[in-house]
Amino acid sequence: MSKFVLDEFNNVNGTITFYKIIEDGVCYWNEFCKTIEKEGIWYEQIYTLISQMDRKAKLKSLPKEKYHDYSTGVKGVNGFEFKTKDLRAYGIKDELGNVIIFAGKKKFTK
Repeated sequence: MSKFVLDEFNNVNGTITFYKIIEDGVCYWNEFCKTIEKEGIWYEQIYTLISQMDRKAKLKSLPKEKYHDYSTGVKGVNGFEFKTKDLRAYGIKDELGNVIIFAGKKKFTK
C-alpha cells in the first residue's frame, strides 16, 4: 500500500496553507518542476503558477482564465485548477482549508 505524506509548500504564503503531496517518497510537484526545467521550454510558467497560488493563499481573486473551482464529487472536498498557457496546477481543498497541489502539462491533463 502506498504511503502519502504532505509537505508544506514554502513558496506560497498566506492565510491558506498549501501542501505538496508525496507518495512513497516521490514529490510530484518537485518532479514536475525538474522535468520542466530540464526541458527548458516552460520554466517561466512555473513561476506564474506559484504566483497565482500565492495570490489565492492571500485570499485574492484571479480571473477565470487563470483559475477555476470544480466539484470533486466528495462531500467537503473542493477542487480547483490554476492555468498558464501550457501548464496546469491542480489542488484539492479539504474541510480544514488546507490545499494539496499537483501539476501537469496542458496536453496531458485534458
